[in-house]
Amino acid sequence: MDDVTRVADVCVIGSGASGAITAWALQRAGLDVVVVEQGPFVDPWVSYDDIETNAETAWIRQDSGLWEKTGNPWSTCNVGGGTVFFGGAAFRHRPVDFDSETRLGRGDLPLRWPWTVAEIEPYYALVESALGIAGGGHDPSLPSDPAYPMPPVETTAEGAVINAAARSLGLHPFPTPLAITTTPYQGRPPCGGERPCISNQCDRGAKGDAVTVFLDPARKAGLRLFAGLKAVRIRRRDATTVDGVECIRMDSGNRHVLRARHVVVAGNAVQSAALLLRSTDKQSPHGLGNDHDMVGRGLCFKMSGYVLGYRRADPPATPPDNRPAGPGPFSSAAITDYYTADDAPGGFGGLIIESGPEQAVRMRPDEQILRLECLVPDQPSLDNRVSLGRGVDRFGLPDVVMDYSPHPRDRARLEYLQQRAERILRAAGCELTWRESSYFWMGSTHLHGTCRAGTDPRTSVTDPDGRVHGLTNLMVVDGGVMPYPGGVNPTLTIQALALRMAHRLLRREFGIELDLSYSPVGTERNERSQ
Repeated sequence: MDDVTRVADVCVIGSGASGAITAWALQRAGLDVVVVEQGPFVDPWVSYDDIETNAETAWIRQDSGLWEKTGNPWSTCNVGGGTVFFGGAAFRHRPVDFDSETRLGRGDLPLRWPWTVAEIEPYYALVESALGIAGGGHDPSLPSDPAYPMPPVETTAEGAVINAAARSLGLHPFPTPLAITTTPYQGRPPCGGERPCISNQCDRGAKGDAVTVFLDPARKAGLRLFAGLKAVRIRRRDATTVDGVECIRMDSGNRHVLRARHVVVAGNAVQSAALLLRSTDKQSPHGLGNDHDMVGRGLCFKMSGYVLGYRRADPPATPPDNRPAGPGPFSSAAITDYYTADDAPGGFGGLIIESGPEQAVRMRPDEQILRLECLVPDQPSLDNRVSLGRGVDRFGLPDVVMDYSPHPRDRARLEYLQQRAERILRAAGCELTWRESSYFWMGSTHLHGTCRAGTDPRTSVTDPDGRVHGLTNLMVVDGGVMPYPGGVNPTLTIQALALRMAHRLLRREFGIELDLSYSPVGTERNERSQ
C-alpha cells in the first residue's frame, strides 16, 4: 500500500526501449522512480508469437477501405517491450534524417528535427556503450564511423554471398551493427548462437535488451516497477501541471492512482498518443496536449518488405557444425549506398540488410536462401493518425484506431529499393527471387510521429525536451516525438533521444548533471545541487 500512496519524483509509463533507459538514468541520479508497465514479465520460453497473440489489437483501414480490428499497436506488450524480441539492429540515423526537407521539401507537417546531430552524438555514444554494440567497417552514409565497443558478429554464409554480390555491383556493404555481445562485455557472455535472436528472448544475456541492460540493474538499486498495470489516464493538478497516473490492474480490473511530481510517457508512439487522448478534463476536453488537434497525427510505420533468392551453393556452404540456418544473430550484412539516391523517388531510397529467418530452417548443403529486408522512411501526413474509436474494451476504455495510408511516392520508393535488392540477389547467382510482405500497414515495431517534438505548438505536441506544450511536468520520450522516421531501425535513436530528455529533466528540475558513462551496477547516486 505504501508503494501506491507514496509520491514519487517521477512516474515512467512504459518499460520498453525509451522507458527503461529513462528510468535507469533518473534512478541512477538518485531520484525516486516508479515504472508502470501494462504487460507481464517474460519467461525464457515465451516467444514473440506468444506475446503478439495475447496483445490488444487496434482498428486499421484495409486497402479495400474496410475497417478491421487486426492492427498491431505494440512492438510487444511486456516488461522490456520489443527489445526483448528484437534482433538488436543498432543503426544511428543519418544526418539527412535530421533535416529531410532538404530533399523532400515541406509537406503538410514539418520534417526537420528540433535536435542537431552534434546534440545527439554523446547520447548515441552512451547508449552504444551500454548496449554493447558489435560492429565495424565503413558505413558510406555516415560522415564518420562510430567507435563500437566490440568487433562485429561473424559473417553468416549467406551474408558472405550478399557482400560479394554487392561489391560486384560497386556497392559498399558493411557488418550490421548489433546489440549482441561478440566478446565478454560488462558481465555479459558472448552470443552462443543457440536460437533465433529476432523472435526470442536471450536467456544468456548476450542481447542488449532493456531488461538486461537497464531495468534489472536499476531494480537492484531501488527502482520500483509495477508489471500488469495499465495507465489509463493522466490526472491534472492545475492549469500547467499534472499530479499522477490512474491505472488499472490487468488481472483484477482494480483501479489505483500513482502520484508523482513528474510524469514521463514512454508507451510507444501509438499507446502514448492514446493515453493523452484518454486524459480528458475540463481544461483539455480533447485530451492533454491536444489543444491544436495534433496528438496522434503524423503516424509513421516505416515501409518495409522482404526480397528472397534461391541459389545452389558452389562449393556447398555448410553452416558451422551442420546447424540449420536461423539461430543466432539475424543479420551480418548491411547496405546503405541507396539511402540517398538521385534516381530514387524524392531522392531517398533506404536501407537494405540481410535478414535471417525468424525460425530455424534446414537446407541441403548445396542450397541457400538469401533474404534481404528493405526499409524505407514514410513521409508524415496529417491524415495518418491515432485516434479513439467508439467501441470499448473489457475495462470500458475506448478502442485504439490507427488510420494509415502510405504516400504514393513512398510506395514507389519501396519498389525502387526492392528492385535494387533483386539486382543484388541476381548478382549472387540466385536462379529464383520472390518477395514477402512485412504487413507494415498493420502496425509494426517501427512506430513514430504521433507526439511530434518541435517549437511550434500548432504543429507539434512537445517541445524539443519532450515536455508537452502547456504542461511543465508531463513529458513524452518515445518514438512518437520523432518528426520524421528516417530509414533505419529506430531503437538506438529512440533511446538516445530519451536519454537526452532525461538529462534535460535532471538538469532543469533537480540541478543534476547526468554522468555520460554506463555502469551495469546502476548504484551511482549524484547529490542534488542546493
